[in-house]
Amino acid sequence: MTRLRLATNRAWRDNEGALQEEAEYHTIITFGRLAEVCAAYCVKGRRIFVEGRLRTREWVDGVGVTKVTTEIVADSMKLLDRRDEANGHGREGDGAEDDGATQPALASA
Repeated sequence: MTRLRLATNRAWRDNEGALQEEAEYHTIITFGRLAEVCAAYCVKGRRIFVEGRLRTREWVDGVGVTKVTTEIVADSMKLLDRRDEANGHGREGDGAEDDGATQPALASA
């Protein structure tokens, strides 16, 4: 299992024309081979596409407070950046295609 955090950003202009920006963070859970691939290739700054289902969990913490979280359980993930463009996190010259296509093993978990 791999747990990673994904940020989604949006920018817009308000009624006065000022640029507004907002980031929201999501927890992604992966299992099996997909978890291994995510652990190896999903690094900060890398753009990815994730497809899966939402899962809401509820638990009671150590002081008796009920906590609730919603996570995305990933069924598939696709790397969107070329490895040599991913903010310097990838390896150059390893045969990555220009369209960001992933290895066939990434298609499903």
